[in-house]
This record gives sequence, C-alpha cells and structure tokens, in this order.
Amino acid sequence: MGGIRVWNVCYVEDTKVNSKEWEEIPPLFIDNFPWDENGYKPRTEVRIFYSETRFYLLFKAFEQEIRAECLNINDPVCTDSCVEFFFNPAPERDDRYMNFEINPIGTFLLEIGKDRHSRKLINDVSPEMFDIVTSVTKDSVKSYEGPLWTVQYSIPFSFIERYYGKLDFCCGKSMKANFYKCGDKTRYPHWACWNKIEAPAPDFHRPEFFGELILGCW
Repeated sequence: MGGIRVWNVCYVEDTKVNSKEWEEIPPLFIDNFPWDENGYKPRTEVRIFYSETRFYLLFKAFEQEIRAECLNINDPVCTDSCVEFFFNPAPERDDRYMNFEINPIGTFLLEIGKDRHSRKLINDVSPEMFDIVTSVTKDSVKSYEGPLWTVQYSIPFSFIERYYGKLDFCCGKSMKANFYKCGDKTRYPHWACWNKIEAPAPDFHRPEFFGELILGCW
C-alpha cells in the first residue's frame, strides 16, 4: 500500500466565510491518475475548511470541455464531468463512509456504506441544505468554453450526525477521506484521486486508501 497523505483542515468562523477567505485557504490537489490511458489529466484543486457548524468545500477543475447531462438527485453523475468527496468522520468506531459526488451544474449523488457493495442512497435531502453554488448552470453549460469550472458547497454537521451520532468536530479530530475527479462518459474518460489508490481498474470505493484529514485549532 502506498503512503497516506495528511491534510490539516483550517477553521473559519461562519460569519467570516467570504470570497477573500476562500483564497487564503491553501488548496490540495487531485493529482494522482493511476488508471490513465489517454493522457488527459485536468488540474483539479480543492479548498476545504470547517466552522462551528459545517464543512465548506470549493472545487476548481481546469477543463476546456465538460459534460453535465445528469439533472436529478442521485443520477449517476460520475458519467459527467464530476468532482467527489468521500469521507468517514468517525473511523474509530464506524466503518461506513459517505460519498458526495457532484457535476458542474450542481446535480449530486449521495450514499453511505462500508464498501462499494453495501451502499445506500440518501434520498431524504434537499439541495438547499448544502448551499451549492456553481460557476456553470443548466442554461450556460452548452456554451462553456473553459478555462475552468467551480463547485462550492457545505455539509452541515447536523446532517452528518444523523448517520453517525453525536460527533465532536474539534481541534485535532482525525477523519478518513479522499477526493476525486472523474468523467466516465466524457470525451476523454479519466479518474484521478488525492490519495493514491492501488487497484487494477478504476475504483474509488477503496476506503483502505483514504488519506487523513486533521481539524485545525480555532
């Protein structure tokens, strides 16, 4: 098994979340392409921080051409241009992880389970819960010409605790996670990950290859 990447997640007060704050957060890069067959390796960066109430994420994918055909919650958005966040907030007592997958127009798929074969779709959610903001819309996607697209959203701790019970999101807390970029049915199919996966074929559902997120101090 390869090395484990570790990332320190900054703390920001909810009242101070703005565009300037985003730019001050250092990005991590989804830069491992273990299944590359066509040389297509789009630069993808992620900024993540947490507050007293939720996680905030901002993905930037540098692509000249995108696909965004999935329109409904829990459609197979991995077939589109897609960015993904898989995470287990309680690895010390729970084997399950959530996968949050989202395309350029904000359509998302959300599941929970301990591996690829035991996943359950989470259907009882509204997009408004995650405050999704995209640089591309359903109306503008056909005219997209690059150079990049962005997706910003947040995940309330109260939502996570529905499935994991009460958690203490505090300084020093460790979580397991990985970040992904893919496009199964795009012109140039591609699969990239933050923490490297060692597998013969594309497979993001490999929690044994998750990296580590450590919450920073207030």
